[in-house]
Amino acid sequence: MLSHYKSAIKDKKSQNLYRDLHDFEILSQINIKKNGRQLISFCSNDYLGLAQNHEVKKVAIDVIEKFGVGATASRFISGNNSLYAILENELANFKNADDSLIFSSGYACAIGVIPALIDKYDLVITDRLIHSCLIDGIKLSGAKMLRFKHNDMVHCQKILQENRSKYKKCLIISESVFSMDGDLGKVDELLELSQKFNSLLLIDYAHDLGIDEKPAAEPNFLKMGTLSKSLGALGGYIAGDNILIDYLRNFSKSLIYSTALPPAILASAIKSLELLQKGDLGQNALRNAEFFCDLMNLPKPQSAIIPIIIGDSKKTLEIAQKIEEKGYLISAIRSPTVEKNKDRLRITFSAIHELGIIRDFQRELVKIIVN
Repeated sequence: MLSHYKSAIKDKKSQNLYRDLHDFEILSQINIKKNGRQLISFCSNDYLGLAQNHEVKKVAIDVIEKFGVGATASRFISGNNSLYAILENELANFKNADDSLIFSSGYACAIGVIPALIDKYDLVITDRLIHSCLIDGIKLSGAKMLRFKHNDMVHCQKILQENRSKYKKCLIISESVFSMDGDLGKVDELLELSQKFNSLLLIDYAHDLGIDEKPAAEPNFLKMGTLSKSLGALGGYIAGDNILIDYLRNFSKSLIYSTALPPAILASAIKSLELLQKGDLGQNALRNAEFFCDLMNLPKPQSAIIPIIIGDSKKTLEIAQKIEEKGYLISAIRSPTVEKNKDRLRITFSAIHELGIIRDFQRELVKIIVN
């Protein structure tokens, strides 16, 4: 029986799609040690550098001293630390929503929220480039899934016109920032379509920098996100209308049956959210991405994520390896994370990157790509 699994691994390796784990140590906001060697990271999702912020770390340490390391149980037993209420209130205010609900991760949020909202009698319409966790949530729901061309509102409306009346409920799903391309989703346009066709709208804000004005709160609009990227902590959240959040609190299995987050994580996320809102960290990350794109003669970026399409998985891996030898860590993204023959270098920028470091990195990268 093991021969099947052995063959699958062999196939992955032959296609340059095999994944293996390395030992990493985060040394500072942009410095990382991989297998014992120190590198400058251009692959982290810690866009604002808050995972290593001294104020955030101090809060976490203080809360460990007060409450200990683990939550010890699910939120519905004894794990619902008082910090949950503070963070959920702050997140709701930040997202211009009535209420919010925190899950143990963004993935857990997706696979808990979506199956709770819809079932086999319902329809889900999604952008074709949504994240894998959202697709898994849809599959768990049993609902009919139809996908529109990336950011194509004409195609989305056509699908709604042809299919909406055939189903009891409808959920439209997209993202504010697409994690592999770095472009922005059509949030306002989708909100308008969702209201026109009596549908719920769920937008994933996982890779958002927290600098764009959020759409006004609407009863049919759910805003999903994560605490593990721009906020540098851990966890996922959903924000929206009081009725929907109360419903999800009672019907989302991944919330009900998961151990609660450690109190130190909640406290650090509260501090990170405070720092995000009172500073220019998001703008700084975006400016660093713009500086890199100017040097590379690339279009002006819409986020801190810059993809460079290579197309061939082997060449993509080779470039990533060669730039690592020069002291920089970037991601080589391959199928099935992205479409076949659209393998890419995924480069991310932090508010903490200095312009000189970005310039040095760009020069080395150009040399490698050209050669």
